[in-house]
Amino acid sequence: MATEINNISGSMVGNVGTGAGTQAGQGTAENKAAESQGNPASSRDTVSLTPQAQQLRDLENRIAELPEVDSNRVNAIRDAIANGSYEIDANRIAEKLMQFEGAL
Repeated sequence: MATEINNISGSMVGNVGTGAGTQAGQGTAENKAAESQGNPASSRDTVSLTPQAQQLRDLENRIAELPEVDSNRVNAIRDAIANGSYEIDANRIAEKLMQFEGAL
């Protein structure tokens, strides 16, 4: 049985539908059963991604390309702490904690 996945590049699909021991010309037990019942083994299964799933995939790819740490921001905060100019806003921290708790 052939498998077709729409809107996915070939490099992302891999070896869909092939087992480790499958060789060219060998059919799966499912295909052999289908052939013996008169069903063509060349029937195709298809999978289509919704626009939302495509957008999610694109966002995941973009996020994966970003660095895990913003080195410029870390260095700026480190410098501000070192020279004493880093200010802590207790009210802002309290507001963020309340927003976080409210979201739970």
